[in-house]
Amino acid sequence: MEQGLTCNVSTCGAQLTDQALVTACSHVLCLECASKHRFAGQGPYTCPVCQQPLTASEVCKQLLHPSEEWKSVVLSGLSPTIVMECAGKALSFWSYQMTNQILYQMQKNRDMEQHTVQLERAVENMWNQGNERIRTLTAKIRDMETEQQELRRSCEDLRLTLSDKKNELMRSQELYNKLKKRVLLDQTSNNAPDVGRVRPATETESRPYSSLYSQQSQGPLRIMPGSERDAVPNYFPTTPNFPAAPSFPRVQSGPKALIGWDKPAPTQQISSPPLDAVSPRNA
Repeated sequence: MEQGLTCNVSTCGAQLTDQALVTACSHVLCLECASKHRFAGQGPYTCPVCQQPLTASEVCKQLLHPSEEWKSVVLSGLSPTIVMECAGKALSFWSYQMTNQILYQMQKNRDMEQHTVQLERAVENMWNQGNERIRTLTAKIRDMETEQQELRRSCEDLRLTLSDKKNELMRSQELYNKLKKRVLLDQTSNNAPDVGRVRPATETESRPYSSLYSQQSQGPLRIMPGSERDAVPNYFPTTPNFPAAPSFPRVQSGPKALIGWDKPAPTQQISSPPLDAVSPRNA
């Protein structure tokens, strides 16, 4: 495959396909670079590659893929010497372009090799730094594992110590409860009354009044009529020195007749007679 031409401007380097601008200094430009460097107007011009001044006759726009008709008439009428001279100059131009492309590719290859070497060095430095970092982290992990084992042993020792302290606390609590119970029992025995000096209560004293009354009043309560109360002799005769005998309470009829039967009757205070009023017989 035939190698094609490229734009000689260092900032472009575009592949030329259809048309190109050729200069007398053996340089070729793409149409975009030619328009950018003002080759579209009237001369003079300046080559953007070698900075050589050019006239309008030293610049030519060429078809890179001409038709057969153009090939048949472009050199027609020229002598063989002119044709060979034109062909020689064209071959020199092509050789110069190929040499420049080869040199350009070689320079580009050298630049790429230098860039590759720099990248290799950077990668090697990163590799070494990564390995160093791995070794550092590995040593740190090993130290942390050792510290973790020591902490586990310390935790196990603390757990055993705590278990022993708990057992000791439970034993101390049990001993404290026993001593407290013993002290309370001793205080109770010291404060208890002497059983031999206390007279036991009789059966009658121990029973409540309500139980005694319930035993005495087995039958229904009988109310004494008025005729029977009048027939009862008066054991408290009325004398000048003694007040009248206490009279029996009046019988109440109706549902409230038994209210207050279990309450004692109000006592009457009896004043003592003077000593000179007592008869010699009673004295």
